[in-house]
Parts: sequence; structure tokens; C-alpha cells
Amino acid sequence: YDKDLIERYWSTQKGQLNQRWTLFVSKAVPFLTKLTTLFIRDGKIEDSEIPALSRQARLAMEDLGPTFIKLGQMVSTRPDVLPTATLDELSQLQDSVLPFDTNVAVEQIEREL
Repeated sequence: YDKDLIERYWSTQKGQLNQRWTLFVSKAVPFLTKLTTLFIRDGKIEDSEIPALSRQARLAMEDLGPTFIKLGQMVSTRPDVLPTATLDELSQLQDSVLPFDTNVAVEQIEREL
């Protein structure tokens, strides 16, 4: 961990971090608000709500790019963690994502991590 190196890097990015956070928050807040509302209203998430929530999560991951798509791909294989409807939705990230250049994906993942 090199704090100075990290600070130098982000000082050259001219607002990129703020733009990325704005995009992330624009996707995460509505989703998390919906989850919270369901918990407050019903005390749980009804099975009937899961497909729509899962679709919303998949679309957000696609919008957020390669890092989040990869996250969705990884959790789409975890039946011990997520319900079947969510696994089915996220499995679309395995083979139904619009293709993009591998170098672009690697560069973006490295930049975001």
C-alpha cells in the first residue's frame, strides 16, 4: 500500500473518481431503497419481488461495467447465497452481455481496483 502513489494517481484523473462514484450511487441507491422499503413494509422480501429485483441488479451491473459484470458472474454460481430467480437472472451475465474488447475490460478492472 503506497498512499503517496495512490494520491498522485487520483490527482491526475480530473474528477474521474467523482464521476464513477456518482454512477455507482445512481444505480445502488434506488436498488437499496427498494430493498429497505420491502423490509420495512413486509419484514422480508417476498418471493414475488425477487425476479424484478434480480433484473434491476443485473441491469445495474451491466451499466457499471466489467468489474461489476465479473462480480455478477461470480455470484451467479452461488446457489448457497442467492435465490434461484437471482441466479437465473445473473447467469445472463455469463453469455448474454454485449461483447467488448478484452483489453478494455482488463484496463478498466485494473483502473477500478
